[in-house]
Amino acid sequence: MLRKTLYPKVENLLNRFALRLHQQGFSPNQLTLAGLGLNFLAGWIYSGGFLFLGALVVIAAAFGDLLDGPLARTTGRATKFGAFFDSTVDRYSDFFIFGGLALHFALSQRYGQLLITLGILMGAVVTSYAKARAENLIEDCSVGIFERPERVILIVLGTLVSPLLTAVLWILLIGTNATAIQRILHTRKAAAENRGAA
Repeated sequence: MLRKTLYPKVENLLNRFALRLHQQGFSPNQLTLAGLGLNFLAGWIYSGGFLFLGALVVIAAAFGDLLDGPLARTTGRATKFGAFFDSTVDRYSDFFIFGGLALHFALSQRYGQLLITLGILMGAVVTSYAKARAENLIEDCSVGIFERPERVILIVLGTLVSPLLTAVLWILLIGTNATAIQRILHTRKAAAENRGAA
């Protein structure tokens, strides 16, 4: 949702940053991998219970996630493989972030939050898989209230301001799984319309 509403408003600014990175010799895949490395570090920090510090590292990683696409497009290096690679790496990043939180909750015996976090991770995986699988059947499945940007923003908010964390986890649990269901229903409807038009 944010990708469609907020991103166009900051696209020019991101493109300018991307061109500066290009002048410094950075490639899109380097930014993608840098974001992955930072998200792994954030997950490790989260697992130790240092939630505020972990949130700061996730914010740093988000800049790599934001800029690798604009860097590829503005320098004429956008490819189908690059988009595939970026999307695949994002799944690892999700696992590192939420896996680190889950480990923290397990070690501190906060089993309710552990189960909620595992449910969020399940929703994130199914949301991503539903889109990838659906687009073998229909043209586009970029629907739903909670895509990856929303998940990242909310988990940063919840770990920066720890009294909000439990509420944020519940919102993420509901939102991610609702998005997965939205994509399933959207695909069923679009596939039926395609059959009817054939």
